[in-house]
Amino acid sequence: MFKKQAFTLIELLVVIAVIAVLMAILMPALRAAKELARGSNCMANQRSLVLAYTMYADDNDSRIVRGHVDMSNLDRPMWVLPPIDQSGAYISGIPLLEDRVRGIKRGALYSYINDHEMYHCPGDNRYQTGAEEHQRMYRSYVIPDVLSAARKGFHPWTEARYKHFPKRLEEITHASLKYVFVESEFQNLNFNYDHGGWSFAPWIDNRWIDELATFHSKSATFGFADGHAEKHKWVHTETWKIFNEDLPIDTLQPAAGINEDWRWCWEHFPYL
Repeated sequence: MFKKQAFTLIELLVVIAVIAVLMAILMPALRAAKELARGSNCMANQRSLVLAYTMYADDNDSRIVRGHVDMSNLDRPMWVLPPIDQSGAYISGIPLLEDRVRGIKRGALYSYINDHEMYHCPGDNRYQTGAEEHQRMYRSYVIPDVLSAARKGFHPWTEARYKHFPKRLEEITHASLKYVFVESEFQNLNFNYDHGGWSFAPWIDNRWIDELATFHSKSATFGFADGHAEKHKWVHTETWKIFNEDLPIDTLQPAAGINEDWRWCWEHFPYL
């Protein structure tokens, strides 16, 4: 009768080493697959938002919904509201997740979507990891502030250009080239929500004004006016550092003809 032998220490070490090598090989592939799934989910969200944006305009004589989110000058329905309580009052302190979701549901686009998760990118973990409790955002998307549909003079540096801002959906020409939703990583400690819209003023100079989000490994997703969504990868290391706040937001970029990231955002900007 054969005597059963145990594994030797050398054999166990060999097995452990093989498992470690396999994990080292598989982990990057698993991370890539997870990121691909997140990106696909995020683009699906943006397609849904753009569809709702279009349907709202169709139901309102082509007028676009207000994209500038705040609690003043409520002269036109906003696409989302800030965090609110059950009575509809703005919560100025530390909102709960349900308060943030309630603000989303009271927005003008929600009836066309009926799913608050469509407003959240799966790669956006700010609600779990926000450095400041009142800054733990849930909504991942914003509208460029030139699509605010706000009153004339709502921002000093836009006054002279107001006449060029689209007021109706048909004024967004070349819809397949113009984005209407971007990913936000708003970091203004004066607010407990993504305030306003995404500010970008390429007619002034070639700086960034507001960061875009960094939810997707050196890339960002955009929802376009024709209903499709794209994932755009940043080319310049400086762009990624600025959006991560490793460089100041007002860092002057290379000339527009050289900086492909800034130029791409300008070429696809919904500006008349």
